[in-house]
Amino acid sequence: MKNFLTQAEKLAYNEFERTGMPLKQHIDLACETGKRLAKELGANVDIVEAGTLLMDCLIGQAIQERKLEKHIEMSLAKVNELLKKSKLSDKQKENIRHCITEHHGSDKFYSLESEICCNADCYRFISIKGFSYAMRYLREMSFDDLVNLLEKKVNEKWGLVSLDVCKHELSGQHEILEKMLGELKS
Repeated sequence: MKNFLTQAEKLAYNEFERTGMPLKQHIDLACETGKRLAKELGANVDIVEAGTLLMDCLIGQAIQERKLEKHIEMSLAKVNELLKKSKLSDKQKENIRHCITEHHGSDKFYSLESEICCNADCYRFISIKGFSYAMRYLREMSFDDLVNLLEKKVNEKWGLVSLDVCKHELSGQHEILEKMLGELKS
């Protein structure tokens, strides 16, 4: 698994360097949050780390190609290339795939690990830290476009939070961000 995690990290950060997305800070935040949650909830930390590193690995390319809606499919295809070369078990591979495909939510998560990846992804926009990274590093957009994007992401991600621990951690931050966005739009 250690070799696979090295490859996953290399892919994630190389794609950031190549395309600028996802933000390096967002990769780090989701990964750190996911590993912390995995430890707290008794999930497989390595699977969660792989999932959080890889869940948006080709989002930058998808944006460049104007195929944002296909970023999960594109990321999964790239991850499958890595998985073919790995010595992970079929069960580990399948769990990682579900971490990628379910990171925008699911009616029924395949595993605790895939649910943690989904929730860790939400911290990118509904934690004050993640929101601040977006405000700081997405500044090439017009201010109004940035505020509209952030409002959309905050609402979208809040609707995906499914773990009680995350709801508890993020509810106050979400409330502050909603008020701030309201003021920015007025």
